[in-house]
Amino acid sequence: MRRFEPFSASVPATSANLGPGFDAVGIALDLRLRARVEPAQRFSLAFAAGAEAPSHDGFAAAIRSAMLRVAPELPRARISAGNPIPLGKGLGSSAAATVLGLAIALRVHRGRIDRRELARLACELEGHPDNALPAIYGGAVICASSGADDYLRVRAPRELRALVVVPELELSTHAARALLPQRYDRCDVVFTAQRSAMLGAALATGSWRELGFAMHDRVHQPYRVPSIPGMEEALALTARGLIGSALCGAGPSLIALLHPRTVWQRIAPLFEACFARAGVAAHSLILAPAACGLSVARG
Repeated sequence: MRRFEPFSASVPATSANLGPGFDAVGIALDLRLRARVEPAQRFSLAFAAGAEAPSHDGFAAAIRSAMLRVAPELPRARISAGNPIPLGKGLGSSAAATVLGLAIALRVHRGRIDRRELARLACELEGHPDNALPAIYGGAVICASSGADDYLRVRAPRELRALVVVPELELSTHAARALLPQRYDRCDVVFTAQRSAMLGAALATGSWRELGFAMHDRVHQPYRVPSIPGMEEALALTARGLIGSALCGAGPSLIALLHPRTVWQRIAPLFEACFARAGVAAHSLILAPAACGLSVARG
């Protein structure tokens, strides 16, 4: 195994779908999984203590599995990681773990990271690109296939802010997909296609009014929302400064996009109260779009 110099890597959280962009649209958010990697006699991976530190081996296993996709053995490296991304809450923690593992293995085993190769491997492991590609490239990504080549990256408006409301309950992506029907009414498909097209255009141009109009969906949200207590009321909420809201990925979190200079501390309690009335505690995060995806630096 080649010798390598210590380096640091970080990967942002992501939110997929944003309403009608089911399996097609994702945005990187400035909440980053970080790791420092140093040469060692044997492989080790440890997480710093914290509210979102993994409580079981699943998150670490995803990182290790990604590494083994690059080479047949784990690198002789000491990895010290810190994770602030809520796990299993719709913020792309699985994609972040996969991208981090691939990036570390590529850097250690090959000395360089080819982002196209990394994107291909990440999409293969994740099964869909709407979380993986924004985690790698940053910004907002619009995907046209399940692979890593057919996508368009746009710069999410820097002044946009995302309020993510995280309820204290779990809904796995697998379970959320099982709620979806096998067939759809044509009117619902047309409704969602129209808004999905407008969603991409609004993100690219920073058209706030159109962005709020575009964040409505009839393909996945109507079937997932009833399984999340308080979500239906929360998605119906309107407030000054609120552009629009949607499930954060498959849920159970909610993502609300806010106008610049909106006092988010005024809006967050309104959303949290919707969940509280349904008997579910929740907390909120205010996040900026992440212009930078995967970041790797010496030292």
